[in-house]
Amino acid sequence: MTLPHEHMIPYHSTSRRRRSLGFGAIEYMAAAVDFAIVLISSTLGFMLYEHVVFGAYNDPSPYVGIGLVASTMFVLAMSGVHAYSAQQILQLRRQVMLVVLLITTVLCFLLTVIFFLKLGDTISRGAIITIAFISTVGLLGTRYLWYAHAARSIAHGMFRRRRVLLICPKSYQVDQLRGHAGLSGMEITHVLPVCEEDSIGGLTGDVLRRNGIGNVDEVLVVWKRATVADMESNLSALRRFPLAVNVIFDSFVGGIVSGESQKIGGVHAFQTQRPPLAAWERGLKRCFDVVFSFSALILLLPVLILIAIAIKMESKGPVLFVQSRKGYGGDAFRILKFRSMRVMEDGAGIRQATRNDPRITRIGAFLRAASLDELPQFWNVLRGEMSIVGPRPHAIAHDDLYDALISEYAMRQHVKPGVTGWAQVSGCRGETPTVEKMRERVLHDLWYINNWSIWLDLWVILKTVIVVPDLTKAY
Repeated sequence: MTLPHEHMIPYHSTSRRRRSLGFGAIEYMAAAVDFAIVLISSTLGFMLYEHVVFGAYNDPSPYVGIGLVASTMFVLAMSGVHAYSAQQILQLRRQVMLVVLLITTVLCFLLTVIFFLKLGDTISRGAIITIAFISTVGLLGTRYLWYAHAARSIAHGMFRRRRVLLICPKSYQVDQLRGHAGLSGMEITHVLPVCEEDSIGGLTGDVLRRNGIGNVDEVLVVWKRATVADMESNLSALRRFPLAVNVIFDSFVGGIVSGESQKIGGVHAFQTQRPPLAAWERGLKRCFDVVFSFSALILLLPVLILIAIAIKMESKGPVLFVQSRKGYGGDAFRILKFRSMRVMEDGAGIRQATRNDPRITRIGAFLRAASLDELPQFWNVLRGEMSIVGPRPHAIAHDDLYDALISEYAMRQHVKPGVTGWAQVSGCRGETPTVEKMRERVLHDLWYINNWSIWLDLWVILKTVIVVPDLTKAY
């Protein structure tokens, strides 16, 4: 499944612990480097702009001050979204989006202040733009260096990690956890596989001592199918040792506690299902949809006319195919497509298109492969029935079928269906001959809903232009 992922740190024993930097040094180093880049870019950008435009070098001190303000604001903003942790610094795509967004925001804020304080004669807007360019290039360059070298440095012990005793069922995949633990500043040095049938039984102090609890800094306990009584017994035994103890829920419970939490009175509640987008998010997404779809219909009008003529010339029947689909909240609407088949199925029994399907016309095969048959759906977007990006709507007959087979299926309708979607640009496009194929598509759709942002929509649109028009992968 093509979802955003982290680096994994290969396991290497850290033997030179005293000569290693603390793992927390990664955050301080990354923040200090960013601060220096923005500050230096302010002075360098000013001097470069003055030399190119005016052929002279003036006093750069105002821009040093701007650099101090901009670098402080940028570093604080990045720290506020925890972008300097080892896990985050290695997520290149997210780092790029954050750098571009935050450096632009910071410098736009400074330009606004300059405008209202009437400092335009003292501080050049052209110099600010030059500073923005140099800062962005420098910050993105360091992101690539972190991405390319930080994982290797962590794996080879440059940063000191906490030694961990892992207590887990015998069937647990320890090697996979080792890599992810490395990004959290941990090194699994001892493993205690316990009990049969993936159930963690009672532990004793003697058993823990024999398995290295005296030589670690922390304990991880994997709770897979253990009973509450077993877990209480284990935690009671671990209380004898002055160590941090963390529990990993590797089961249905894990899916619950991984959600966002809030405190209600004296207890914590975990969010297992994200509500539909907030009002301001829906408004932003709707504004984007209207502007994009209206522009697309105007710009693509000649193409739409040519496609309509080609369809009429090849076969009898209407140019547009209209079919019932379920939209936001399960409400039905009539979706528009260019007709690509000789049939107009819209009932309880609809057969998915297959490779070399005799129902598909010659022009229809090309339109489907290039996804040009979906272009009329920009009108559905303007009507408010669809969005540019969202889960692709299926025929109602297929909705009813898969809703009974896949428990999460109905959650796709928590947002408006899309002309394109995260699943389609991630390889889940075309026929779904098995339930597992559809389940994979659903998981991609749910990931999109839970991680929506306007930047993600722009990224999906860009990938649609690059990935989807592949005539060999759809039919």
